[in-house]
Amino acid sequence: MTTDMTETQTDNRSLEDTLHLTDQTTLFLVDFHIWSGRKKLRAEDLRLGTDLPPDELISLGSKKICNPDALRVFHRNKKRIERNLLAVGTRFLGGFLVPNALAVEAQAMAESITLETRAAAESFLAEYDRHIDAWCAAYPSWEPAIRQAVDPVEVVRGQFRFRVQALRIETAPLIATDTLHEDVAEIGDTIFAEVEQMARGLEQSFVGKPELSQRALGTFRRIHDKLDALSFVDGRIDPVVRSIGQWLKRLPGSGPIQGGLFLEGWALMRLVGEAEAMARHGEGLLALDALMPEVPDAPDAESQADIGGEPSSQKDDGTLASDPETLSDDDPMDFDDLFEEQEVPGPIETSRSPVPAVPAQDFWF
Repeated sequence: MTTDMTETQTDNRSLEDTLHLTDQTTLFLVDFHIWSGRKKLRAEDLRLGTDLPPDELISLGSKKICNPDALRVFHRNKKRIERNLLAVGTRFLGGFLVPNALAVEAQAMAESITLETRAAAESFLAEYDRHIDAWCAAYPSWEPAIRQAVDPVEVVRGQFRFRVQALRIETAPLIATDTLHEDVAEIGDTIFAEVEQMARGLEQSFVGKPELSQRALGTFRRIHDKLDALSFVDGRIDPVVRSIGQWLKRLPGSGPIQGGLFLEGWALMRLVGEAEAMARHGEGLLALDALMPEVPDAPDAESQADIGGEPSSQKDDGTLASDPETLSDDDPMDFDDLFEEQEVPGPIETSRSPVPAVPAQDFWF
C-alpha cells in the first residue's frame, strides 16, 4: 500500500510539473520545405566510355540541375530562425519551446524572416530559367543530362513552403501522465546539452592567455540569458544561472579580465562546457540549500513590548541608550568613565554551609 501511495504522489507531481511547463511556454514549429535542385542520377547519365561527371555536378547518387549557391539563402534563413529560437528556448517535440514572456518577440522575428524568405523564393522563380541556363553553360558536356531532368517552374514552386507555427500545448491530465511527462522530464538535460554546444570554442579564449578579452564575454552572456529564460523548467538550472550572473556583475565594463576574475571565468568555462557538470553543480547547490536551516527573524521592539519585555536600547530611567555605531564623527568621545574608580562589591553572604574542598589526587599520564 505504501508503494501505491508513493507512485500516486510521483504521478501527481509529474502531472503538476507537466501542466506547469506547458502553461508557461509556446511551441514553435519551423516548417521550411526547400526545393533540393537535384534529380536522381541515371545509368545513361554516366555515358559509359567517357569521363566521369565532376564532383560539383553529382553527389550521393544524384545530379545537380541548378547551382546550389542560388538556394543557400533559403537554408540560411531557416538556420537564422532556429538559432534565434534556440537562444531563448529549447528543442522539444520536433520544435522549439519558448517561454510565453518571450513568445511574442520570437513570433515577430520568425514572421519577419519568413516573409523575407518568401520574397527570395519569388525572385528565384522569376529567374528560374536563367539559373538553369547558367548551370548548363558551366557544364556543356552534361547539358543534355541536366535539361532532361529539369522540371517546369510551377512544379518547382510547389516544392517551396515557408511557415512558422506558434502553438500552445493543451494537455489532458491522462495524456500528460502517460506520455508527455516523460518528454518534460528530459528537457533540463536537453538544455544543458544545448549550452554545452554554445560553449564550444570558449576554451580558446583562456588557454595560454593571462587575461580574457571583452569579446569572449558575449558567449557567457548568451548562455546566461538562455538559462535565465528557461530557469523555471528545471530547478537545477537556477544555481548555474546565479553562478554566471554573479561573476558577470563583478566584471569591469571595459578592458581585459585578469587575476581572480580570470580564474573564476576559467572555472565557469569548464562548468558550462560539460552538460553533466552543470547538472551535478545544480543538484549539489539545491541539496545544500535544502540542508541549510532557516534563520528566524529577530524580534523588534514592538514584539518585545507585547510579551512584557523591554527593548534593549531603553534605560531604567526611560531614556534611550545611545548606540555607539550611530554617533557622528563630530560628537566628542567621553573617556572619563575609563579612569573613575569603581566600587568593588564585597563578598556575597550565603546561609549555605561551605562546600568541602576536593582532596588532592595523584594523576598519572
